[in-house]
Amino acid sequence: MGGRMAAWYAGSAAVLLVLGTTSLYLTIAASLDAEVDAWLGYSTEYLGKDQPRTGKLPDKDELGGDDFRIRDEDGHILFETPAAADRIPSVLVPGAAGVEYRTAAGRWVRALSRRVGGRTYEVASDRTHELGLLALYRRYMLVVMIMGVAVSSVVGIVLIRRGLRPLKEIAATAHRIGPKELGERIAVEELPAELADLGRTFNVMLDRLQGSFGRLVRFSGDIAHELRTPVHAIRNVSEVALATSRTREEDREALAACLESAAGLSRLIERLLFLARADDPRTVLELEAFEMGGELEAIREFYEPSATEAGVDLVVDAPDCLVCRLDRTLFQRAIGNLLTNALTHTPAGGRVTVTASVEGKTLFVSVSDTGIGVAEEHLPHLFDRFYRPDRARTAGQGVGLGLSIVKSIVELHRGRPSVASRPGEGTVVTMHFPAYGDDETVISA
Repeated sequence: MGGRMAAWYAGSAAVLLVLGTTSLYLTIAASLDAEVDAWLGYSTEYLGKDQPRTGKLPDKDELGGDDFRIRDEDGHILFETPAAADRIPSVLVPGAAGVEYRTAAGRWVRALSRRVGGRTYEVASDRTHELGLLALYRRYMLVVMIMGVAVSSVVGIVLIRRGLRPLKEIAATAHRIGPKELGERIAVEELPAELADLGRTFNVMLDRLQGSFGRLVRFSGDIAHELRTPVHAIRNVSEVALATSRTREEDREALAACLESAAGLSRLIERLLFLARADDPRTVLELEAFEMGGELEAIREFYEPSATEAGVDLVVDAPDCLVCRLDRTLFQRAIGNLLTNALTHTPAGGRVTVTASVEGKTLFVSVSDTGIGVAEEHLPHLFDRFYRPDRARTAGQGVGLGLSIVKSIVELHRGRPSVASRPGEGTVVTMHFPAYGDDETVISA
């Protein structure tokens, strides 16, 4: 890359030098030609006016040393300077201007012919010295171009190496970064202004990667921990049953315990698969229109037996004729997870309320309870996978994926979840569903 840039730089400099020096040369040459033609024109005018009036021939010195020839109307030579025969062509078309040629003696001459008052006056000026200076200028010009290209190539290589040094440092830093060196960052302060934004953007990307990698490590550890519990339970029960079982009833109890652990393991795997599919950007929602109040009432009836068994009052508060466009299956799952959490952490005599409302073009669906609540320091992490505020207190009540699934479902609908809670007063989890595109979430209310 550096070599190509240096070649382009040197080539551009060479083109500019050629264009500059050539245009300057052509300007000088044209100026000299115009000056000589003007002088020759003045000489012919002088001859045409002065010679017929005085009747005498002008001296050569009066014309600045130029040679001249005078012809009559028939083209016969009336007079010519001694060197005119060599320096002025024998046949010069009347009115010819700027005719340049080389004499037999090797001199360069520029001639002009003009008819005045029936006579033809031919004047020639020796340009050998001027053309020699132009030839010398061309040689100097060639030397300057060669030296300019050489110098510009060296300067270009030096500048390009210095300019690419920050990029090489960025590349070296990126090469050093790995799973064990995710904390390394590009020193933005040492970069030029043109690359500082690139360095900062790269550092932000590394921050995101480090955070994602850290979450992945914790996620893997949590998965291993949660999978180990049911697997150990199945293994222990099987070993005990094989070693001590004497009756068919004891075998049935051992198989039931294994089946319960296997069911928990199956639910965990199914939830993990759902989260993996939800993270895939290619996941497609199956949107359908339904009436929100009736849907929430159907879900309430499904969970009513569990609420009655727990001694909790389950209530739905939704406006009439609120028609929404959502993925009904996923919405039911999200509400189910929230109700399960609320019923689990609400003591007997408490209340769980499901509320739906519309503000502007945003649909709000909340599940609130009067349960034990959550401390403020845990609120930012409630939607993290496998996060449980008190693992000892919640043992046997889930693996911490319910709210993560709710978050994934809401985000699939381009919304966001929120939570508010106070210990001893209860918790409110709200799902925000915005309207978007042609398939608006809220159709009518």
